[in-house]
Formats: sequence, C-alpha cells, structure tokens
Amino acid sequence: MNIWWLAIDRDYTSYEELKYRKVVAQGWPKLGDLSLLLPLVTNNYKNEFLGTVNALNKLAYGEEGHASKVMWSLFSMKKGDLVVGIEGTTVRGICQVNLDANESYQLQSPNEFNYAQTISSGVKWVDWNESIFGTPPTAPAKSVQGVAGLNKEYNRVLEAWERCTI
Repeated sequence: MNIWWLAIDRDYTSYEELKYRKVVAQGWPKLGDLSLLLPLVTNNYKNEFLGTVNALNKLAYGEEGHASKVMWSLFSMKKGDLVVGIEGTTVRGICQVNLDANESYQLQSPNEFNYAQTISSGVKWVDWNESIFGTPPTAPAKSVQGVAGLNKEYNRVLEAWERCTI
C-alpha cells in the first residue's frame, strides 16, 4: 500500500468540493480524456507517458509544466492506497482509493470542474480530526506539486487510518 499527498490548489478547487464529489482528482481539464494513456502506466512506459502528456500540456496550456509527473502519480494509485489531501501545507482529510486508477479514471465535466482528472469515484473523504487521527503529518514546507508519495510519516498515517472507523 502506498500513501500519497494530494495537493489541492484553492485557486482552482477545494477539499470540500473533492469531498462532495467523492473523488481523488487533479486539474488540467484542457488535457482532455487521458484514458488511452492508461496502458502506458500499467506497462510502466513512463518516458512515453511523460512525453505524451508534456506534448498535450504544451498544446493546451502553452507550456510543459509538471502535469505529466502529477498525472503519472495519480494514475499509479492502486486500490487500498491512502490519500492525504492538503491545501497548501494544511492537512484537510484522508481517503482510501477504492479502485485502481486504470479501472476508475474519468475526465469529469471539464467545463464545470478545474479538477476534472479523477479516479476512484465514490471515495469517502474523512476530515482530519485530531481526536481520531492524532496530529496530522507534517506536509513539506513548500507543499507538493499535485501528487507525491508520503514517506516520512508513513507508519503514523497508516496507524491513524486504522484507528478510523468509517
């Protein structure tokens, strides 16, 4: 099982929106439907995936940016992985991925949502309540760009999740 940071940029969405929509999501709606790229992730063709998403990002947004690495991480999530949602460096909540990304990916209403690239529709986000989970993990000082592995406090987050009764 992996544990991931999920950065939520308040300029584009909110933790509350993702919680309401019951998804794990990231932005870049203009990239369009990326479902044809899922086999590249499944078969670990990382360079091909990154190159393709970089090209799409340049066409859609006029720059390469970091969308390719974020989408690679999002699409690498597996059933059972935990996701800690943060706004800036503030931990807001946690959820467990209910399906592998390659089984659950959807581009949801790109004209309506900035965070349109979604996986695991139907997840239950749980607010980080210190009385249940304890002190939240310390987010990186500069937050994270999109999605990143949560490594330093892995065991503590796992133990906190196991105390949670949903």
